[in-house]
Amino acid sequence: MSCRSAILIDNFLSEDKFNLISTKVSTSPQYMNGEFADVRDDLWQEVTSLVFERLKEIGLYHHHFIDATKIHNFSMNQYRPSNYGHGNMFGPHRDNGSYVFYIHPHWDENWEGKLKIINADQQKYREGIIAKPNRFIWMNPCTLHDISTTSEDCEHARVTNLGFLGGEFYIDPIGVEYINIFTTD
Repeated sequence: MSCRSAILIDNFLSEDKFNLISTKVSTSPQYMNGEFADVRDDLWQEVTSLVFERLKEIGLYHHHFIDATKIHNFSMNQYRPSNYGHGNMFGPHRDNGSYVFYIHPHWDENWEGKLKIINADQQKYREGIIAKPNRFIWMNPCTLHDISTTSEDCEHARVTNLGFLGGEFYIDPIGVEYINIFTTD
């Protein structure tokens, strides 16, 4: 039996809002220093606030979401440099309802760092979703996923705003193009 496991939205923020934050990302020290970092700073608060605002606009905000900008364990901006794999030593895993939002200004498909939905119905999602700038992906708790290692040729960090908010969506976003990703369980 299939269940809707994830929602993918490209061009999640308006172009002007995204350009503003991605410019700040590209000038952050972690963007080019080659070191892994989970960062909670002014940029993180700004991006997380924009994500929550956008979720409200498109009807995907839940009143049970905590204010992730105030409770540090539930959100971060993450910088993954070249040749960096997934930080989970146990491999593929499920979260309790989470999102990933790619906030770097540029990403080459050859740099890998793909989000792989292990139990997706469609092969292309099992092989991995490219870390395209301004792409947002919500994953319900049934989403078994992993992240491929970024390649040695990667010119800068793969930068995401991550949120571990809990819950699941069985409604469609309003006023945006989106893709529902289904899984086998």
